Amino acid sequence: MNAMDTGTPPRRLATARPLENVLVSAALAAQRVSWIDAPARALGLKSFTRRELTRQALAQARRAGSGRPTRMATAFGAFLMPFSGADADALLRRAQEAGALGAVTALDAEGRRTILTPHAAPPPTVNPVAVRSAATEAAAALLAARQPDGAFGRAEWRAVTRRLARRLVLGAGAADDTLVSEILDATARSADQAEHGARSAALRRRIEPYVHEGARAGAGAGPEAAYLEHALEVVTRALAETAPRAFALLATEGVERSVAEAVRRHPPLPATIHAVVAPFRWDDLTVGADTEILCATAWLRDLDEDRDSEGPDIEGRDSGGLDTAGWGSGGPDSADPLDDLSADLCAARVPCPAADLGVLAVTELVRALADRAGQDAPTGAREAPDVSAGPVMGADPAHYAALATAGARNLQEHARRLADCARQPGWNHDAFGERCRMTLLAHAERCATAAADARRAAEWLAN
Repeated sequence: MNAMDTGTPPRRLATARPLENVLVSAALAAQRVSWIDAPARALGLKSFTRRELTRQALAQARRAGSGRPTRMATAFGAFLMPFSGADADALLRRAQEAGALGAVTALDAEGRRTILTPHAAPPPTVNPVAVRSAATEAAAALLAARQPDGAFGRAEWRAVTRRLARRLVLGAGAADDTLVSEILDATARSADQAEHGARSAALRRRIEPYVHEGARAGAGAGPEAAYLEHALEVVTRALAETAPRAFALLATEGVERSVAEAVRRHPPLPATIHAVVAPFRWDDLTVGADTEILCATAWLRDLDEDRDSEGPDIEGRDSGGLDTAGWGSGGPDSADPLDDLSADLCAARVPCPAADLGVLAVTELVRALADRAGQDAPTGAREAPDVSAGPVMGADPAHYAALATAGARNLQEHARRLADCARQPGWNHDAFGERCRMTLLAHAERCATAAADARRAAEWLAN
């Protein structure tokens, strides 16, 4: 049924039963307890990890509501929750067409809300060569700032990537203006809309000179400050969160696919809340004002994968006229893995030039790091960036995936050096030398086998 059809009587929104509310509330609360995955993974009980338990809870809620968007009462608030990516896209697009959408906030694992900058999209002209050049310089700065053990420190990563974001969005003149990023952070931490508006105004005053200078890399005369504010937020987030995860996946994937997989597995905006400020009609449902729509991007992707494996959609419904073969449908099986990642970097369910710039920036930074680490880094210093917060015990699985990736690279390099040593002609003179050569080759083979095991472990942890 077409999303604009109003010729049928409206249906009431489904309301979840207490059981489904409890299950989804538990799934939300479990996201903050990262250590619970470790015992399940250690015992090979993947079905008891947070991701799988959440998938089961949402599948139960989806079945109870016949797959329709459902009102949920959770520990973090009362929401209207769609249970497929197509429904989420169509629902929000219809709300946007009706002028019914208000502020958008991000919801983190602790239940905290962060107010996001409004989507703004004048058509900028992005110069890929300028982005590549800036990313290459940033990669060199990151490699130069490595710690003695070869790892990338969180503070250094943050400083370099934020500088890169300012340069790409505002131009070379803003690269060293750290106050821009500090005001951006303060804006995101606003307690309410009034405070957010005041801080957003301060941010725009700070970036106003760069708008008039038109000094952004390849962006021409400079679009409005609203776009710059949004782009700065999106690109900063992508470089801080997606780039290190993509670099950690390089042991098993190419650059483009590593970026796509990092976004797919760990969306920078895993859950967003969209305020409805006026009633609107979607499909045969009426959504009232003061409703909050919860779009849990990571969860919806898991549900979509389950639905695809189960067969046709529940009730044979279409997606409200949404062309799901277009943007937003990208993934590991797409012809170009970098296509259609806007929905993961920008909360607005429309194509976003700022998100496209974020994807390009991450891709070029990861490519430059991979190239320079392979060419210039000393042996044993090619680790994936260790930018995870908090203690090592109980860290996010991506942290351990990065460590396993680093170990695999070091083991592979050690195997290569042992094999090179064994090939030297100095071992040819007697039987003892030949035995030494065979010992070296045996050690090289063991190191290569261990490297392959570490790569498989990294891939498993990343999944």
